[in-house]
Amino acid sequence: MDLELINKIDDLITIFDTSEEIKKLKELKEKIYTSKELKQKLEHFNKIKDNSYSNEYITLKKEILNFPEIKEYKTIENELLLLTLSINQKLNTPTKKKGCNHENN
Repeated sequence: MDLELINKIDDLITIFDTSEEIKKLKELKEKIYTSKELKQKLEHFNKIKDNSYSNEYITLKKEILNFPEIKEYKTIENELLLLTLSINQKLNTPTKKKGCNHENN
């Protein structure tokens, strides 16, 4: 990878780290960890997660995902994931090689 590309990637990382989305994610994460009700539900969820077909598991998962902080966190997380996938796809485009890389002997 050439130096210019590495510098551009470093710039992207800096932009991500200082973006409003990342700041909001950190803020939401703090709210999630400090919410006693949500923390109790998450702890209980972790205890029963091996039984993912039970009504208790399904109900609890729905309750957790209905917390506004969780909804917003997951929305931002998904947007950033899609952006990251798009960046990775563009980074891989110039380096993709078609066909076999070795010579037939």
